[in-house]
Amino acid sequence: MPANPLVQHLGPYAPFLPILILLPVLYLRMRKLSRPQPLKLDRLWIRPAFILAGCTLALLAPQPPGMPARVLAPPDWGWLAVAAAAGAWAGWQMGRTMHIEVHPEDGTLMTRGGMAAMLVIVVLIMFRMGLRGGLQMEARAWHLNALLISDASIVFSALLFSVRSLEMYLRARRVMAAAAPKPRS
Repeated sequence: MPANPLVQHLGPYAPFLPILILLPVLYLRMRKLSRPQPLKLDRLWIRPAFILAGCTLALLAPQPPGMPARVLAPPDWGWLAVAAAAGAWAGWQMGRTMHIEVHPEDGTLMTRGGMAAMLVIVVLIMFRMGLRGGLQMEARAWHLNALLISDASIVFSALLFSVRSLEMYLRARRVMAAAAPKPRS
């Protein structure tokens, strides 16, 4: 298979290209997370619904023509369950790092991300980059199923962001209830 001309042109600097692209994107995302943003409680379910639908499609989609049929064995489902549990736990913790408050002037919910949320995203990206390189070099030697590892990372990420939204929804309802004006007796 011929090498990518861009990779040949960049030579030894090619592995650093994704990092050079990701650093400005992560910096801009970090700046946005540090500022208070309005939290639309009634729309908080939309992103997790799309993420979970995409995850389901990725896991259950039929193989392209010419590829052998893929059937997940019971141990594979076990690994996906472990990835789901880890993603749900990490999502709950990530949701807890999001600061939620009621705006004092207009009573709307405001959210501001913490540095821990940004750290989770950076760790996920670095893990994915390392996993890609490691699997390209050592998957056969270590008898790893690259497709199962990819599926597990999809399940982990889907549960991470879905449970984060669930935790934020539940906490935002409590914050709104606590900030609601009490009727005078």
